[in-house]
Amino acid sequence: MWRSNRRNLLVAVGGLAIVAAIAGASGAFGRGAAADVPTTMVTKGEFIDYLQVRGEVKAVRSVPLTVPTTGGGDLQILELSKNGMNVKKGDVVVRFDPMSVQRTLNDRRSEFKQAEEEIGKTRAQYRIQEQQTQTDVTKARYDVKRAELDTVPHEFLPRMEREQKMLKLSDAKAKLGENERKLEALSDIEKAELASKLEKRDKARFDLAHAERQLGGLEIVSPVDGVVSIMPNWRQCCPPPDFKSGDRAWPGQVIAEVPDLSTLRVTARLEEAERGRMQPGQRAVVRADAVPDKELGGKIEDISALARVDFSSWPPQRNFNMIVELDQMDPRLRPGMNTTVRVAVDRVADVVLIPARAVFEKEGRSVAYVRTRTGWDERLVQIARRGQEQHVVREGVRPGERVALKDPIPAVK
Repeated sequence: MWRSNRRNLLVAVGGLAIVAAIAGASGAFGRGAAADVPTTMVTKGEFIDYLQVRGEVKAVRSVPLTVPTTGGGDLQILELSKNGMNVKKGDVVVRFDPMSVQRTLNDRRSEFKQAEEEIGKTRAQYRIQEQQTQTDVTKARYDVKRAELDTVPHEFLPRMEREQKMLKLSDAKAKLGENERKLEALSDIEKAELASKLEKRDKARFDLAHAERQLGGLEIVSPVDGVVSIMPNWRQCCPPPDFKSGDRAWPGQVIAEVPDLSTLRVTARLEEAERGRMQPGQRAVVRADAVPDKELGGKIEDISALARVDFSSWPPQRNFNMIVELDQMDPRLRPGMNTTVRVAVDRVADVVLIPARAVFEKEGRSVAYVRTRTGWDERLVQIARRGQEQHVVREGVRPGERVALKDPIPAVK
């Protein structure tokens, strides 16, 4: 019997040792696992619910740079500034191939020179005809004077000879009148023909000046200080790439824009549920994806009263346009940059706050894991308000307790 009691005692002591070992190992593992799980502290303060939407930087005022009209069809781009490049007023942004325009300019110069030569030739020809006609008029006047002198002593001449001299005088006067009329008509004809030649020359001069302006227009300069924004080439797809050197562009096409950086603002699209929680005048915080190290303050300037169909996604959605005016500009901002706009839409003072990441949904319940000395204590929490970053807790955790930011149960198992 003594041996039996001793055996039972040894079995009991051994069982207790195993349980203690398991408990110690479990506690040590729990503490080690707890150390590996990130935690945060439950706080008490003001609850701020933020609504976050995506937006885009746009310029209110932008100067378009269009392809000049040359009358010769498309133009080929020789040089083009890089997209996003800073330019000053007067800097060359686009330079086109001048070959076709230079050929047209040479033709216009040749036409103008030919028109000038035709005017000179016409004037020289009429000077010769005028001098010849003037000589004929002078000779006719001399013949009239001579015939008048021959008819003076007509009382001593025979009747037949006297009539011949009178007839000769009449012919001389008729010839003089004909030459004088020819001289007068020659002046009128010269004026009419020269007017036609001068009109042709003036048209050639206008065409020449137009061709010279076209040649000068093959270099498009920036009219203001700003940044170059290259437009897409819709002749190529898909999606259409931006214009580049070597591409051809048609007259009147907008090939680039120079936005005024002092007029930058942020535009965003709101869904109907978001539209009801925002209103003009609310403060906003803007962060550009390309400038992640700085947040810019602003306010909602306007929200469209009517929704517009957005075809950028399928099926199309009806969104409201929102405009955010920035308090100050960052020199790194550029039109087309994607942004995140965060607006505080709700505030509640003096409440218990827990990060949204620290609340987990388990079997339809909201739970949080509170860190203890030996591991984790799963608590059922009642959420009064939910926000994107924080929740308001009615009960379940207390300020000062540390809760897990990721589910620690898998780590324990």
